[in-house]
Amino acid sequence: IVRRRYTKDELAAATCFHLTISAVFEPAGEECGTKYDESTACPKCGAGAAQVSDLRLDLRKVPKGKGIARTIADEWIVSQRLAERMIDAGLTGFELRPVRHKARYEDDPLDLRQVPIGREILQKAEAAGAPHPTGKFTVWLNRTENRALYDQARAEYAALKGEESKRSGEPMPVWHQLVVTSNTAEIVAPTRVGINPFDDDPKGECRCPLGDLIGLALLSEVSISAASRSDADIVCSRQFIGVRRGLLRPSRVILISPKFRKLIESESLTGVDIEV
Repeated sequence: IVRRRYTKDELAAATCFHLTISAVFEPAGEECGTKYDESTACPKCGAGAAQVSDLRLDLRKVPKGKGIARTIADEWIVSQRLAERMIDAGLTGFELRPVRHKARYEDDPLDLRQVPIGREILQKAEAAGAPHPTGKFTVWLNRTENRALYDQARAEYAALKGEESKRSGEPMPVWHQLVVTSNTAEIVAPTRVGINPFDDDPKGECRCPLGDLIGLALLSEVSISAASRSDADIVCSRQFIGVRRGLLRPSRVILISPKFRKLIESESLTGVDIEV
């Protein structure tokens, strides 16, 4: 991980900044029911599929104490407090959309003692000479004849936790999806994009022949064509960085104005990195 530091004069002179959201969490929106239209994505690299539903996330998994965060699929969210500050400051170039809570209890660590089928599993394992929590237990549990029972226990646990959540009535913190309305900034040389600092991907294995995806990772500071940048306080690059694999999606580069950077500093916002 390369960390770049700037003097006060360099920061004061900069007219544009690269914002990286370092507070990352899962599950991704697709796992929680968010819908995408894959027919709108690039046919070669898979970048740019349109989101066609509200963003649904397991809000219990959002990193605590952060004002901004993103999923592993690069879905960006901001807290109610930051959303208020952005609007009150008159920032431009974005929309805020609702984020729906969809708990993924299936992903939680499972204590088998909490559910009837789980307790049945523990008794059967003990009788089979594979008591919990020994290594023998793990092997026994993953045998074909036992796996179905474990899946039932996990489903039973998810249903139980869902009912408990409904009864508790505890509200989830409010988050908003950050949607940048302009994707026109053109990334240009001397920006380096490649696989790692020692591999610029000369064969173009991680680049799209149609120009949507320009590489796997940024290896340098970002340079853009000044003419391609709008006057908004937050814009995105036209090109994508990353890879389309499973839940992972290529992402655009986020660029912000000095006004937005000052707001981030005044809020002592963590979970972000800013470069000139």
